[in-house]
Amino acid sequence: MIPNRRRRTAIALLALAVLASSLFGCNTSKYEESGRKIVPASALKEYIGKEGVAIVDMRSEEAYLAGHVEGAVHIAQGDIVINVPVKNMLTSKNKIQKLLSAKGIGNDAVIVAYDDDKMTAARFFWTMLMYQNENVLVVDGGFHAIEAAGMPLTDEVPEIAPVEYIAAEKDERWLATAADVLNQVNEPDRNTVLLDVRTEAEYLSDGKIPSSVIWDFADNFSKDGTFKTVETTRINYLNRGMRPENRIIVYCQTSMRAAPVFLRLYDAGYRNIRIYDGAYLEWSGNPNSPIEMPAGAVAPSSKDAS
Repeated sequence: MIPNRRRRTAIALLALAVLASSLFGCNTSKYEESGRKIVPASALKEYIGKEGVAIVDMRSEEAYLAGHVEGAVHIAQGDIVINVPVKNMLTSKNKIQKLLSAKGIGNDAVIVAYDDDKMTAARFFWTMLMYQNENVLVVDGGFHAIEAAGMPLTDEVPEIAPVEYIAAEKDERWLATAADVLNQVNEPDRNTVLLDVRTEAEYLSDGKIPSSVIWDFADNFSKDGTFKTVETTRINYLNRGMRPENRIIVYCQTSMRAAPVFLRLYDAGYRNIRIYDGAYLEWSGNPNSPIEMPAGAVAPSSKDAS
């Protein structure tokens, strides 16, 4: 039984290698620096206790107090979003400055963030990138991977010495607005992709922005909750017709699930990517926004509002 399983695994790996060779053999796309922003849980030991490093736990306060990585400070999802005009919008420059200053995180710090929901640390990465800070790393697989790696945990809350953090102005190249999306709907650019990372069930129930590609954000992860590799990511997106030279606008219901997709693409060498921050919540809430519904679909009852 074991030899058969190994043979099937070997065949699957060989098939993947052949597919990769065929795709990349004729792929002239240029990828930017890759594989630097998502770090394995086992690598945390290289950062714990090091000067100039800030480890950020982005789970609930209750989970943080029960046990966290040594030296980690707590930042919650609610600390990095505002809920106007809709839920989970990018917070202000002023709030980011106050937050990081209070947490003892200076401008030169290397920030290593982890969560337990596959979204919040990635959202923090995008938020910091929006304010021109590229020094954020995200732990692959989050807290579950940290536990599986046998990393030591503590319930001791570190003493924080406040510092002054100065945020830069917004970098608009990572952000898409409703006007940008509407312009794509009305005057389609063949090099632009609207990527809807909600579930098929949400599309069947609530529709989508016209011309959007539906692709569940969960497909960017392996079964163990870690991100799929750079190579697999590139193959998957090439198969869906998304190359790094395309402009990819990612959205979900409230832009939280869009964040890990943005991070995975960024770390795979894509740079022409944006998050539509108002997301489908803003779009569907505007009676003037066109919505594409599937013909004859029966609406399921389950929804995901993340």
